[in-house]
Amino acid sequence: RGRRRIGATAASTQADAPQSPPARSLPLGMDRLFGAAAQVPEDVRRRLREEKREKRLREHQEVWLTQILPSYQPGTKATPRMQKLWRQGLPPKVREVLWPMAIGNVLRITPQLFDIHKQQAMDARRAQALSRAPGLRDLVTPLSDLTFTRGCHGKESSKDCIPIDLSRTFPTLAFFHEGGPYHEDCSQILEAYTFYRPDIGYVQGMNFLAAMLLLNLPPYDAFVGLCNMLNAPSVLGLYRLEQSAVQCRARIFRELCESQLPAVGRIIDEVGLTPEMFLIEWFITIYAKCLPIDVASVVWDLFLLDGEVVLYCTALALLRITEPVLLEEECASLEHVSRVLGKDLRHRVTDPDELLWHIQEVSRRCSSQLTEAIRSIANEEFGSRGADGGGRTLSGDSFSGFRRTWSWLPRWGSG
Repeated sequence: RGRRRIGATAASTQADAPQSPPARSLPLGMDRLFGAAAQVPEDVRRRLREEKREKRLREHQEVWLTQILPSYQPGTKATPRMQKLWRQGLPPKVREVLWPMAIGNVLRITPQLFDIHKQQAMDARRAQALSRAPGLRDLVTPLSDLTFTRGCHGKESSKDCIPIDLSRTFPTLAFFHEGGPYHEDCSQILEAYTFYRPDIGYVQGMNFLAAMLLLNLPPYDAFVGLCNMLNAPSVLGLYRLEQSAVQCRARIFRELCESQLPAVGRIIDEVGLTPEMFLIEWFITIYAKCLPIDVASVVWDLFLLDGEVVLYCTALALLRITEPVLLEEECASLEHVSRVLGKDLRHRVTDPDELLWHIQEVSRRCSSQLTEAIRSIANEEFGSRGADGGGRTLSGDSFSGFRRTWSWLPRWGSG
């Protein structure tokens, strides 16, 4: 299914030891190879970082699969040890097991319900195709009205946008293009959702959520994950295209930016770029559209553990990484800033550990007021439920844990 298979050969004592992101300084012994003053080629540095990360993931996979997951009860609070490992990024084999547990199924989606909505989508697609057949339009249109239009109570017709968006989903992989290995499954999941939630229908961005889930989970589990994630306050208000949901999140982001990155905030304001122009796309796709898959995956790991606070911390982390480029005087224009925070992000943010370190730094500088502000959004949109994507209550205690269990990461680049 296109997922990497990672072996497991490490001891638990190694996995529990504090891990550090790959150093950017000259590795031990490398000076003898390149000369003391030589610059290590970027491809060598990248390979060293990747090898170190792969080694850590192999060690962690062994611990997760043999020591933690066999005794873990879904729905219970993650232990400090679990959180420490979780926040270093999950091995792909562990995501297959832990992501469905973290998302949960509070909506009680069953395989039978998935099949029913898939069939509804297939019937609608067939009726639509017949209605467009030459010479049959007058005969088939009334039939289409009976089988499709009269059975619709909302935005089911929005499914017509799905084939267009699938071709744009992770285009470098071509997995979701027509004829690709995930095209049909992803199309069925998204179409089934439009019939499950006709009040919302299909909205651009859902294709990336379904695709990320499908890269890690079987189709039914991916559908369950999509439905439950879209039922969370973190994203549902945005997919409903409610102006108040967009504005309150943009306000929190502005306040965070003013307190932690005032110079970057001023540049964004001066060139006329509003947070709504980039932030909402980041949020509704949980960064799957703007970042490489392996980098976006660690954001998903954190989001499923800590909830919506991760979306804001990741946004500030991306600004921290791109700050040197954003502050270049000769490039202070709307076009330049939009490009840096848009299509260029995929090429600038390529190291999962670097992003994790910056998220850590942002979280350390955030007060518990951030959590209260996010909780107030959930309360306004969903009454007093205030649950995050996994059905857990996002509280000040969980945010304190979010900051407290980052101790495994030293200063980025310190070695």
